[in-house]
Amino acid sequence: MTNAKLFAKLRSLLEDATNADKKHIQKIRKVLRKLKDRQADLRDSLVDVESLPERQKIEQEIAVITLQRVKGLEVYRRLKNARKLARQGKLKRDSAETDNDGATPGADG
Repeated sequence: MTNAKLFAKLRSLLEDATNADKKHIQKIRKVLRKLKDRQADLRDSLVDVESLPERQKIEQEIAVITLQRVKGLEVYRRLKNARKLARQGKLKRDSAETDNDGATPGADG
């Protein structure tokens, strides 16, 4: 997949990030992993490049990928934490409901 396609896919995943489910978060992670691999490949190829214009072009691509990854990682972490907190809140709510046996908290019979 080209950089442009990876950026487009990441952009569409980030735009649809409201109420993201586990599958959506995994897709974001997969695209971020591909971008990280692409960045590493470009860094490796940078060692072999001798011409200044080509070198600058590769460095610019690396910079763009880095910015996109940072942006994507922020959203990924936020979604993952929100999902974790929601799951913990649900677990606490469920356990509180079963502990109370239907009685209101603080109400002594």
